[in-house]
Amino acid sequence: MRVLIADEFEQSGRDELQALGCEVRFAPKLKDEALVADVEQFRPDVLVVRGTKVPEAVLAAGALKLVVRAGAGYNTIDVAAASRRGIYVSNCPGKNSIAVAELAFGLILALDRQIPDNVIALRQGQWNKSAFSKARGLYGRTLRTDRPGTNRPRSRPARQSLRPARSGVEPQPDRRCRAVNSACSAWTRPWQWLPPPTSSASTSR
Repeated sequence: MRVLIADEFEQSGRDELQALGCEVRFAPKLKDEALVADVEQFRPDVLVVRGTKVPEAVLAAGALKLVVRAGAGYNTIDVAAASRRGIYVSNCPGKNSIAVAELAFGLILALDRQIPDNVIALRQGQWNKSAFSKARGLYGRTLRTDRPGTNRPRSRPARQSLRPARSGVEPQPDRRCRAVNSACSAWTRPWQWLPPPTSSASTSR
């Protein structure tokens, strides 16, 4: 099986594909016409991309059987054209969930502690300790998450304490949250919805 990887991809993943007997071509700089030409010449069975766009011209250039988006979405792939040509399209939802969660907590802490403003002031030669030492803090607080792209809370009442969990398993307490004694929010059942929050609920947060 021939696999064309047209985006950045971990060496360990490429090694594993080769160990499975795949013929792997790693060309992370391929875009547009260059990608079309490479698909036509190399004739891969599988095309792996991340942010690279896969229009119908790429799908029509060779004998592809599968296009894999090494990420959560597939909006960069012409799924309708792939369906017409009998080409499967797959993605990898949840693979970056840990990194996203860690970034989210980093941003929450940065906002609470005014870290970006502090850094800007410090680079301008200012050290305003009294202003930047003020913060509400996360200790003992409850965090609420909403489904991205909507204003509807996911799965639980806004004030209920929740625990983080890996996708596909039941929620388990996490030591990183215990460290700040915070009630954290995470869900594994995105199809369960609550009604949109009322105005009174919104003002009580």
